[in-house]
Amino acid sequence: MRIKITKNLARGEQDPNLENDSGEYFPAGEYLANLTPEGKIEVVNTKRIKALFSFSQFREKISLGEFIVVEA
Repeated sequence: MRIKITKNLARGEQDPNLENDSGEYFPAGEYLANLTPEGKIEVVNTKRIKALFSFSQFREKISLGEFIVVEA
């Protein structure tokens, strides 16, 4: 699926499972999001920079308007 992040996702706002630890990871824009075998939602910026969200975290971001599902 594709999602739109409406505000920058900075270091302090990300899931602790984030694979890379430098700078601003996800500036506002559209990103690819995948369901993982572990049942999490993975948002991908590059092959090295990924963030994992549980369904409840993802749903909360959508309800706050921080994430918008563009294409399912």
